[in-house]
Amino acid sequence: MRACNLCGRTQWETLEEALGTRVVRCACDLVFVTPLPPRSSLEQAYDEAYYQPWEDQARLRQIMWRRRMDHVAALVPPPAMLLDVGCGTGAFLRLAKTRGCEVTGTELSHAGAEAAMAQGLRVHEGEIWEAEFPAASFDVVTCWHVIEHVSDPRRMLAEVHRILRPGGWLILATPNLEDYIFRAAYMLARLRRPRFYEPGEREVHLFFFSAQTLRCLGTSVGFEVVAVGFDRGAAAVWGKRLVNEVAYAWFCLTGLNWGMGLELVARTPATSKDEP
Repeated sequence: MRACNLCGRTQWETLEEALGTRVVRCACDLVFVTPLPPRSSLEQAYDEAYYQPWEDQARLRQIMWRRRMDHVAALVPPPAMLLDVGCGTGAFLRLAKTRGCEVTGTELSHAGAEAAMAQGLRVHEGEIWEAEFPAASFDVVTCWHVIEHVSDPRRMLAEVHRILRPGGWLILATPNLEDYIFRAAYMLARLRRPRFYEPGEREVHLFFFSAQTLRCLGTSVGFEVVAVGFDRGAAAVWGKRLVNEVAYAWFCLTGLNWGMGLELVARTPATSKDEP
């Protein structure tokens, strides 16, 4: 039987079920899909058509990428060795390169990786652990709304920890399980609650993190978690951005993160465990 990716338990509460696929909540509060769809179906989901809405939103998404890059540069001023996990067609990598970083990406989607490589970017197709990067080879790793799509988040973060230099940074964003304001807006607009998982949907989310479970996952593989905060880049289109800005105002007033996304900022210990 499949075990929880965070705590290893094998008994859960079922939240939703559709065509034999369940969305479950573990006692540790991690919410995830079981059984996992086969890798082949995930690879097929992220075809050229998947990226077309991104191209249509290119101008709006550039605003989001610039905000993300400003945050990265504030922590790790260029020049820096930067890896973007799940780089898609390479939009963020292109921006980071113009800002003085030496960039590399990984991407599960053949269409996404091919499009990025056609622009002269160095991209490894497949999961991050399949790239077999040397240990301690990057100054910063970014991962923008990707961890919820991967088959093994713990393995992904453990590999990120291995390939970051001592004192290196991880900046990661993912949808927020506790996105109560968006859920309220969705119900008002569509008169039904949003589902975690629907067969055939464009965005195949396999894991759903709260601030608590995301922090626990980071620390479980050795990261020093600096912050789990509000992701203001969680939405590019105007309607969702407006809802997210309302949630951000609420966050600033109350400290309660009910926005659409979480942002994890973490780093590896400043010195290697092997050093005296």
